[in-house]
Amino acid sequence: MKTMIRERNSEAYRRGSVAYHAVALVAAALLDPWLAVPFALYLARAAVLPGRGLGVPLVGAVEVGCSLLLLGFLAGGYG
Repeated sequence: MKTMIRERNSEAYRRGSVAYHAVALVAAALLDPWLAVPFALYLARAAVLPGRGLGVPLVGAVEVGCSLLLLGFLAGGYG
């Protein structure tokens, strides 16, 4: 979210965010292959959305949706 609001003009921060999400995807896939699905979406979000000039409410809505997606995967797999 920080790359889409406060650091939206920082290419270095964007690259760091993509790298972080790529590492998180690998870690999630090693823990449980099903977790790779939401983390792949998070990686795509980190790569595509920053720099698009999205408003804060839309960024917040995307983040809430991503959180609910992860909650659904965790509840479905471990609940």
